[in-house]
Amino acid sequence: MTAINRVKLIIGLIVVIAISCSLILLFNQRQSQVDSRQAEVQAPVATVGVAYSGVVTSLKVSNGKRVNKGEVLLVTASQDLQQAVALGARPTSNIAFDVDIKASTITYKAAIDGYISGLTAHVGSYLAAGGQIASVVGDGDRSVVGVFELDPTQYQRVEVGAPVKVMLPDNTMLVGTTTDIEVTTSAGSRTSTKISISCPDLVNPKYQAMARLGSPVTAIVSLRDDGILAGPTDALMTFLTKIGLR
Repeated sequence: MTAINRVKLIIGLIVVIAISCSLILLFNQRQSQVDSRQAEVQAPVATVGVAYSGVVTSLKVSNGKRVNKGEVLLVTASQDLQQAVALGARPTSNIAFDVDIKASTITYKAAIDGYISGLTAHVGSYLAAGGQIASVVGDGDRSVVGVFELDPTQYQRVEVGAPVKVMLPDNTMLVGTTTDIEVTTSAGSRTSTKISISCPDLVNPKYQAMARLGSPVTAIVSLRDDGILAGPTDALMTFLTKIGLR
């Protein structure tokens, strides 16, 4: 065998070994992650409840409409309010509604900045006391709640504070952190686990359409890696991230 052939053989062996090692580390990294069975975006919600039964006389909003805190949503005329006042009640206005005792009307307002959801009322609708008119989904911090099917080995490797990748419907990948772990059901050898995830980037305006309350996402939680390949795997993943391949 000539020197050139020996060099080619050595280079070939090095390449094969390097590829094999990389594939082993990538496989180990995949084994250290678990995808959600289902996951969705959570958001702060202010429920608009009916203080006194009455009839809607004016409606200022519709589902999906953006509102500011204090903005008028609707007005109701309430015979119940009139009767309560006649019996000596003195209802007062608050952050959620304004009471006009003389006119026997209640003006409902947005308690937070956000958008309207779940509105079914229209002008002329009768609203029963204690019922829900609509919700205002707030502009505050978003989070993700995911349901995962885990076997016992995977479950004991899930930790609060573990890194999470959140994939939006357009395949955009955001970074999050595990904040809470709750076992919901257990069937056979697998456990259905609900994991809460903090993801600050969800409030970015460019993700607004995909970060509404209930928007479906995919959550990929990193499990604690206890194996001997943990160090080399982390080093490889860091390198791939630096060169833009991950």
